Amino acid sequence: MAHYFSESEIDAFKECFFFHARKGYITTEGELSIIIRSLGYCVTKEEVKAYLDKISAVDGKIDFASFLNIMHEHSQVEDKQKELKAALVAHDTEKRGYVDAAQLKNILTTMGEKLTAMEVESLFREAGMQSTGQINISKFVDTVMTPQPDY
Repeated sequence: MAHYFSESEIDAFKECFFFHARKGYITTEGELSIIIRSLGYCVTKEEVKAYLDKISAVDGKIDFASFLNIMHEHSQVEDKQKELKAALVAHDTEKRGYVDAAQLKNILTTMGEKLTAMEVESLFREAGMQSTGQINISKFVDTVMTPQPDY
């Protein structure tokens, strides 16, 4: 599975997995769910149960290699960029590919993982977008979802 992920992704997966899997393996749905969610993925209870049933059928344990298989399978299902774009397009009543900045601020401060008004302003500033007027949905999603260098 190592060829499906970058070295930095594997390092993040490993750090998170072993933080929660002190024995080197996990055995419960709760543990698996926490680890996957800690990595920023959204997983349902049904998906967790299916992953656990499939992988742990042999000895009831999920080691890191098995966890990488699960993450590969789940990453094929979840496309955050596509989902974010679809969510914003749902607010584009005129189907022009734009959403009003005030409406986007409202969405970001009231739904899901709520951001503060200052965080939204900072996000707009970092994305090089005006905090008033119309925001191009594709450009916004591409900008926000592109990882920033950490140096």
